[in-house]
Amino acid sequence: MKVMVLVLIIMIFCINLYAQNESISDINDVQYNIKLIKFYIDKNEYDNALEYIDKTLKDAIEKDSLFYFKAFIYKEREDWLQASEFFAKTILSSSEEQIINECLVDFEIAIIHVSPLSAFDIVSAAISKAQNAQKHVGFLYILARLYESNQLYGEANDVYRTILLETEESESNNLLIKIATNDIFKKDYEEALNILEPLIILDDSLYIGKLLFLDYIANISLEYYENAKRSLIRLYLDFPEHTNRDEILAGLADIFKHQEQYLMSWYMLSELFIISDEAQKFKLQEEIKRIKQKICESTTIENQFRYFKPIFELKEQSEIPDKIE
Repeated sequence: MKVMVLVLIIMIFCINLYAQNESISDINDVQYNIKLIKFYIDKNEYDNALEYIDKTLKDAIEKDSLFYFKAFIYKEREDWLQASEFFAKTILSSSEEQIINECLVDFEIAIIHVSPLSAFDIVSAAISKAQNAQKHVGFLYILARLYESNQLYGEANDVYRTILLETEESESNNLLIKIATNDIFKKDYEEALNILEPLIILDDSLYIGKLLFLDYIANISLEYYENAKRSLIRLYLDFPEHTNRDEILAGLADIFKHQEQYLMSWYMLSELFIISDEAQKFKLQEEIKRIKQKICESTTIENQFRYFKPIFELKEQSEIPDKIE
């Protein structure tokens, strides 16, 4: 009896040892294959790399790096559909925050080249499988931008509102700005203003320049000239390096002209002239001539500076056409 028990123990020990050796062998094989895969990718021998990737996937426990290799190869071959699918698989199978973030960028680059219907399906499927906030929100942002690129602004806003429920309060202003921007694209100007006005009151230095410009667009589209002018004047005075400086000056010139404040319109056009190219300068000279004619016809010259008092600076005579003396 004791002999039988001893034999049984020895058999169990041998089986365990064999299993361990097999496991170690499998791990070593996977590691060796990954080195081979990297070698073939470096040599641009993608067919050989794909063969070893598929072979290794059967035994590998952690598959995210193998999925990434496949995604990389398909991206290099501009097979955007398969690249998108394997970047998504990499993200879903990885637990490394940096890898997830990097692959989200690569995934978005690939997915924009896929037909819209397929792209929506791939991203929606990835969203449903995402198991943590980082992945889920990352895919949601990509879905929103896909909708925007296809001019589906209402659908994009639905996604942004979903993200609002899942993100920190510090991100809410940025998301609300995106929603307001899409409302403007949808020509829902009143809805955009309902979002913009409370944000402008907060006067957050990080966003205020963008908010004021969006506020101007919404108000001018509704022909709320005074409100549009209020935002433009603040942009003009407080943001001299604004990326939309030319539109700010042109907008003020148009509003002052509409309000028959012709001297102020002339002044803004002269400011715009300085930063314009030659083709624009030619058009501005014609507009300035028309404004000068309006001034000659106007009987309210004494009221021209009623609403606005700029600080005039000396300019080179050659910079400004028909400069006011």
